[in-house]
Amino acid sequence: MTESDVAAVAELKEQWAALPEPAAPDQRRRFAETLASWIERRGASLIARVADHEAELVGMAWLVAFERVPNIDQTVRLTGDIQSVYVAPAFRGAGVGSALVASLLEAADTRGIERITVSANHAAAPLYERLGFRPGEFLFERRRPSSTGLSSP
Repeated sequence: MTESDVAAVAELKEQWAALPEPAAPDQRRRFAETLASWIERRGASLIARVADHEAELVGMAWLVAFERVPNIDQTVRLTGDIQSVYVAPAFRGAGVGSALVASLLEAADTRGIERITVSANHAAAPLYERLGFRPGEFLFERRRPSSTGLSSP
C-alpha cells in the first residue's frame, strides 16, 4: 500500500465511521498519520486490500493475523480477523466487497491461517455466507463496560 493509498484509505475509514460531522482537515491529516503508523507496526500480520475505479479508491478490506497459543502437536497456530470492510455506496452490489474479501481469504490460505472470523451486520452477512463463513455456535464476545456503568450495545 502506497503513501497516497494510505491517505485515500483514511478517507474511506472516515466514510465507514459515518461521523455526524466531517472531520476537520487537521484531524484528517493526523488520522492518516496514525493509520500509516498502525499499518507499519503490523508488518506481516496485516493483509490489506483496496479496490479502485478510475484511480479513485472505492473499497477496502483488512485481515489482521495473529498467533494462537501453541498446541503440543501444532506449535504454530494462526488465526485472523477480517475488519473494516467498506465499499463506497455507488459501488455496492457490483461484487467489489466479495472480491476484496475473497482476496483476503486467498492470502490467508497461502499463509496457512486456519481460522478467520468477522463481525458482520445484516446487510453484509450474505456476502460472508457466499464465501463460506458460517455463524459460530459458541463464539462469544464481551465488550468493556462504559464509564457510566452501562454496557455498550
